[in-house]
Amino acid sequence: MKPVRLLQISALLTIAALALMVWSMLQPTPLPVMLAMTVGQLLGTIAFGLYGLVVVRDLVRAWRARRGEKADA
Repeated sequence: MKPVRLLQISALLTIAALALMVWSMLQPTPLPVMLAMTVGQLLGTIAFGLYGLVVVRDLVRAWRARRGEKADA
């Protein structure tokens, strides 16, 4: 999957997680709090993982390109 698409998915998951967190702050009853603590944390963790995946893939790509330049020199 393209990095831009992964970042878009990560951003949408982050917004959804933040919406759950805000809902639990505005209406501090058991249901919103439990959803924010479970579903919100799951969505935020997945979003962070996708972002980390894009960063690592970019670093590996840059490392391989740099290593190829040194081999040519």
